[in-house]
Amino acid sequence: MSADLKFSLTTTVIVLALIVAAGLTAALH
Repeated sequence: MSADLKFSLTTTVIVLALIVAAGLTAALH
């Protein structure tokens, strides 16, 4: 797997994690 693809995949996972965390925080408050 190329470095660019791995970087893009990692970035996507981080962004999704942040969105999920923000959503859960908003739901709990």
